[in-house]
Amino acid sequence: NMSKAMIVKRGIELGVDFGRTISCYQANAEGRACGACDACRLRAKGFADAGMADPTRYVG
Repeated sequence: NMSKAMIVKRGIELGVDFGRTISCYQANAEGRACGACDACRLRAKGFADAGMADPTRYVG
């Protein structure tokens, strides 16, 4: 099992453009994440724990 931080690091190694991905359960019509749901919080923590900038576009 991989932690979210490990997934982020591995994705970066593989060239994943995380700015084009959405984890949010409640993203709006423009694809902006809510920043409050479990998926958003886990994603943000994964990027923070990996020491990487989170490219997610959040509402507000």
